[in-house]
Amino acid sequence: MKIILLFFAINFYYIAQAQQIDFPPVTIGTFSNTESNPDPNADAFVVLEKGRTHMDVSERDRGLRIFHTYKARIKILTQEGFDEANFTIPLYSFGKDFEYVENVVGKTYNLENGRLAETLLERKNVVTENKSEFLKLTKFTLPNIKVGSLIEIEYQIVSPDIFNFRSWQFQSNLPKARSEYNVRIPAICNYNVTLKGALKLEDTKSKKESECVVIMGRRIDCSNITYSMNAIPAFKEEAFMLAPKNYISAINFELVEMANPNGGIDKYTKAWKDVDMDLMNERSFGGQLKKIDFIKDKLDPKILEIPDHYHRATEIYKWINKNIKLNNIYGKYSQHGIEEAFQKRNGNVGDINLALITAFNAAGLEAYPVIISTRNNGLPHDLHPILSDFNYVIAAVKINDEFTLADATEPLVPFGQLPLHCINGRGRIIFSRKSSEWIDLTNKIVSVTDYHFNGKLDSDGKLKGTLMISNTGLDALNKRKEILHYPSFEEYTEQYDDKLTYTRILQSSVENLENPDQILLEKYDIEVNVTDQIKAGHVQFNPIFISRITKNPFNLDERNYDVDLGARDLEKHTIEIELPEGFTFKQGPKKVNLALPENSARYYYSSEIKDNKLTVAQQIALNRAIYSSDAYFGLKELFSRIIQHMQIDHEFNYQPK
Repeated sequence: MKIILLFFAINFYYIAQAQQIDFPPVTIGTFSNTESNPDPNADAFVVLEKGRTHMDVSERDRGLRIFHTYKARIKILTQEGFDEANFTIPLYSFGKDFEYVENVVGKTYNLENGRLAETLLERKNVVTENKSEFLKLTKFTLPNIKVGSLIEIEYQIVSPDIFNFRSWQFQSNLPKARSEYNVRIPAICNYNVTLKGALKLEDTKSKKESECVVIMGRRIDCSNITYSMNAIPAFKEEAFMLAPKNYISAINFELVEMANPNGGIDKYTKAWKDVDMDLMNERSFGGQLKKIDFIKDKLDPKILEIPDHYHRATEIYKWINKNIKLNNIYGKYSQHGIEEAFQKRNGNVGDINLALITAFNAAGLEAYPVIISTRNNGLPHDLHPILSDFNYVIAAVKINDEFTLADATEPLVPFGQLPLHCINGRGRIIFSRKSSEWIDLTNKIVSVTDYHFNGKLDSDGKLKGTLMISNTGLDALNKRKEILHYPSFEEYTEQYDDKLTYTRILQSSVENLENPDQILLEKYDIEVNVTDQIKAGHVQFNPIFISRITKNPFNLDERNYDVDLGARDLEKHTIEIELPEGFTFKQGPKKVNLALPENSARYYYSSEIKDNKLTVAQQIALNRAIYSSDAYFGLKELFSRIIQHMQIDHEFNYQPK
């Protein structure tokens, strides 16, 4: 890893000019050249992609900025590839300054009647929207897209974040014939440079560039480096993974040190003890944890009197959850401050969870903040602290000599469980009087979905009975969110009924929908059209008619990253069906008990017919929250065999009495 950074008096004579990146011209012959496509099954591929990043003085901003120029040429191969003509460029704020886009150019090339036709992107079709106070999105769509089109885009991002060069992702959702990235780094800077991912660089070229930039009133030499890769496969996302940015092949830059105007060296990689001190001295972080008296005045005295620490912590968690609602803004720092958040009854993640930590301490419980990087934000570096890696804060409260992690921003999550977006490797627990430590972000609560059906099959081939579905853990959270997305449970039931094959819901009810401390329980009276062959003397049906797995969630030929579920997972089926008189068993699925090494995953199935009643028990247990890539093919094979087994029907002979 290598890094670089800057801070200085600036000479404003030197003006950054938009630099165009040279590409080979588009000709009629360009359209017939698809030999370079790394994946003939792709809907589109990148013919060529180049990026260039450098530091310079911006006349518009009257200061030093990072200039990043991007250019790409993409071949559209199918109609499904039309989406690749839609572009969104995220722009972030750094303090009071936002990144911005300049010089957006878009072109679409088509062959029309044997001639090359070019359609330009109009400036009015490049729009920027304010997504939040920290994020803007510049969007545009290239015109006149057809199967066979070549599209070309170029733009420049100007960023105030002079302390970090822009990362470059060689891999994306598209295969690429070639990708190049050029950086021009001033000699006064020292960066850690890290290549992530499984792919290797094709080539690295470097040269010295004299007096490339004016910094601190003097001309500075630069290192001019170009990194390249050829024949780059698309990165294929799959279920149960962390953010793709953790695994795709990319090159990253982190500033280590920089020469200052006085001839000394400013170091930018701090020790954790320095970061801890900075956080605890920060008014919007450590300063909020001092508001114990304010919280204690607001707390219900009855909560303070609860003797059991876990019960007391649970009630405090509920109290914070009730009094401050999330405004959908993430952050490790408090946005408004605890006092204003209570007054407004809303705040960001920092407002809520720093208030939670303070409330725990006010109630005599030992609690500390834990800074984390959310699942979509990527894993934080663990060799040295990079505070910008962390975008979220949760609470760690010590109960019976063990830390329980809590996030009070989600009313549907019970105390002691973290939502999935918080389960991302490790967080850093910030102690007030000793050095911080890494802490694993895990869920101790198992995610369980339990299907229980009790019914009767009649002589017309109709199966009638009661289906009970219970959920706990992350499964319960997901189901609660799904149900509450609808105006009423009745409307949810209607759409659920539409999804079920050969099944009609006659009556429905739900318990504990908005009480996450209890098991979520759905109850349905249903009618299933199991078979239309019953009168012919031969009957076959599959009793696993709900949540039958038909597609393997693990289908890659190779997976170089972990399978991360967020929690251990268990799915259970218990089926009891009373059969009509005259049924005799012919054949059906055999009893199965499959397990991976160390019982890390298990599939169990058994069925029994006794006293004219069919009883089926099935369990799929994933006994680890995280499986390494080495275990991937074991999981893939296990689910393949589960699917094969689930397709087997029970078969009966039927002679009415």
